[in-house]
Amino acid sequence: MRANIPVEQAKDFDGLNDELDFLFNNFFQTAHPVMMPIKKGWKPPTDVYETVEEIVIIMDLAGITAHDIKVQLEGSLLIVRGVRREPVPGVKRHYHKMEIDFGLFERKIELPASVDPGKVTSSYQHGFLEIRLPKKQGAGSTRIEIEIG
Repeated sequence: MRANIPVEQAKDFDGLNDELDFLFNNFFQTAHPVMMPIKKGWKPPTDVYETVEEIVIIMDLAGITAHDIKVQLEGSLLIVRGVRREPVPGVKRHYHKMEIDFGLFERKIELPASVDPGKVTSSYQHGFLEIRLPKKQGAGSTRIEIEIG
């Protein structure tokens, strides 16, 4: 048996769903810096894919300047660290919805193949960091800092 819910009540359920999401994100998952231990940070959405020639990492880092991002390659581990700063720190606000994370972030990505550290390239445009890591035969044990171009 299917229940018929009036449109007005259905809209109330949508609002309730948003409020519950906000509650769980803020109190139970500690996804926001106000309630987040400084060491934990947040994890930006990241895509990792592989072609025949290379491994490509694309990371969503909207609102972050390139000089606030550090990228390192340690053997087969790619580490991306940085900080998203609040637009106006210290201003008291009453949030109705809070989904954008601020503060420190770090992603450690185990690469699925050996890469040539001398040929790694990166770019940062329109809030997306793209790192291209050409593959090579053999194990890589080099540690390098990757400049963001």
